[in-house]
Amino acid sequence: MAKILSLFFMIISLLAFAPILCLSSKTNYNYSYLYPQFYDGSCPKAKEIVKSVVAKAVAKEARMAASLLRLHFHDCFVKGCDASVLLDSSGTLISEKLSNTNMNSARGFEVIDEIKSALEKECPQTVSCADILTLAARDSTVLAGGPSWEVPLGRRDARDASISGSNNCNNIPAQNNTFSAILTKFKLKGLDLVDFVTLSGSHTIGKARCTSFKQRLYNQSGKNLPDYTLDKKYAAQLSTKCPKFGGDQNLFFLDYVSPTKFDNNYYKNLLASKGLLNSDQILVTKNETSLELVKFKTKYYVYGCLDPQFYDLSCPKAKEIAKFVVSKAVAKEARMAASLLRLHFHDCFVKGCDASLLLDSSRTIISEKLSNANRNSARGFEVIDEIKCALEKECPQIVSCADILALAARDSTVLAGGPSWEVPLGRRDSREASLSGSNNDIPAPNNTFDTIFTKFNSRGLDLVDLVALSGAHTIGDSRCISFKQRLYGQSGNYYFPDYSLDRFYGAQLSTMCPRFGGDQNLFFLDYVSPTKFDNNYFKNLLVLRGLLNSDQVLVTQNMASLQLVTLYAQNNEIFFQQFAKSMVKMGNISPLTGLRGEIRKNCRIINN
Repeated sequence: MAKILSLFFMIISLLAFAPILCLSSKTNYNYSYLYPQFYDGSCPKAKEIVKSVVAKAVAKEARMAASLLRLHFHDCFVKGCDASVLLDSSGTLISEKLSNTNMNSARGFEVIDEIKSALEKECPQTVSCADILTLAARDSTVLAGGPSWEVPLGRRDARDASISGSNNCNNIPAQNNTFSAILTKFKLKGLDLVDFVTLSGSHTIGKARCTSFKQRLYNQSGKNLPDYTLDKKYAAQLSTKCPKFGGDQNLFFLDYVSPTKFDNNYYKNLLASKGLLNSDQILVTKNETSLELVKFKTKYYVYGCLDPQFYDLSCPKAKEIAKFVVSKAVAKEARMAASLLRLHFHDCFVKGCDASLLLDSSRTIISEKLSNANRNSARGFEVIDEIKCALEKECPQIVSCADILALAARDSTVLAGGPSWEVPLGRRDSREASLSGSNNDIPAPNNTFDTIFTKFNSRGLDLVDLVALSGAHTIGDSRCISFKQRLYGQSGNYYFPDYSLDRFYGAQLSTMCPRFGGDQNLFFLDYVSPTKFDNNYFKNLLVLRGLLNSDQVLVTQNMASLQLVTLYAQNNEIFFQQFAKSMVKMGNISPLTGLRGEIRKNCRIINN
């Protein structure tokens, strides 16, 4: 035990003097955490240089935007986002450029070379090719009129390629794949149906060769008949330059309406049976849910079908009303900020962000409020009720309870002094609850690091999200019962406290959390600044003063999370930025959209 503590403190000491931005770029371990500011110290002009070269290339040839976006896609779907697609053949290495999916198709390599050359002059051997691909994909999207996003950085480059992986039918989706086959390929990469439909939207720009869709014109399903799901007039136009014999390399716009503009015409084309590739058209012909997502995106073209402006026309005062009620509640009781933030978290981790947590028990429903994670713990329901009541008066049955939870979480964070972010909106409310899901899926105070990480990972959240979102414990309280085992019987040993808990802090806690009784007594999760949203939570962990076992394991059971804790403890701004991003990401867990779910009149009961 003493040796473990000694090693732990030695690591802390070393990290305190290490340049924090070099941790993931110079270590031999694969810690896989990324953040947008990775090169701010080592190569501050990196993003600017990438953007400049991409802008020049796209200005010269508009099609290049789609080509660079596609390169990143084909790189990530083989061995991960590691720039293996860029490697030429040499010695025993066979380039992925020679695969069926890339040969005579993948392009834009010279643009990446130009970016790399410029970066090597500016800051030699600092910026990875994998990060260049990622930045180029974002910049290409923006230059074509599409959305922007902050690119997490810090990837390193592969030392090998996989032509078999690039050819393998289980990796890169092919234009003639079935719906099920493509969805399976996405799921193998940790992407879901929403990702599948959304990322397919990149076909709003770019071109495809005649050979990629010829079978739809002349021999779909091997019966010498055209594809019945392809509009006949559109097919006739295509056949003039894509004849039955020859013309295989002739190019056609993937979106014939606005071929160089990143917009939602791609989805409108699908609804008119004018998707160019089979892999496009099946989004509306083979799956009801993907069809609804396509329909939704013809109106709202945003990631995950959610849009911060969703209610701007239908209920323009929605955000203002939610903020007013939350402000009043937090002014009355500072603790309420943490409670509302926690409600959103506990809702999203069960069935997705669908307000199932708010449902009371009824004849057909057993409320999630009765679960171990929520019983005698989850609170703030009356504040959500007040917001819903005010919104029903302003714009009846327009704003979902799920969106109210997301807005209340953001407003609570801001009121406590934390970061703000635009909340993507458009969720609908579930008509069912899951008590078993609430008991099993929500991370618990006594869980091991591996268990917590598995629960986050199963929701599409990574290590960075885990550590950043744990930072919500910078505000709020926890009951004695949630950490009592750390004081008196950690690991089932009745006589010994948790070795990773500071002894003096443990002694202070034991005065109001005795071995017997006091289970409902409340304690600040962050004893330094309990009502202020800041990075003191992470500083507490580094001195072994995390209240819950699920907090302290971030520095004692995983080196990568320890590094992130140290980073956030040293830089409050980076913590705020990542927390905001992770909250948006969490809020996008399996939202009900389109025709799924409902807009409840009362957040506690389903509509009749």
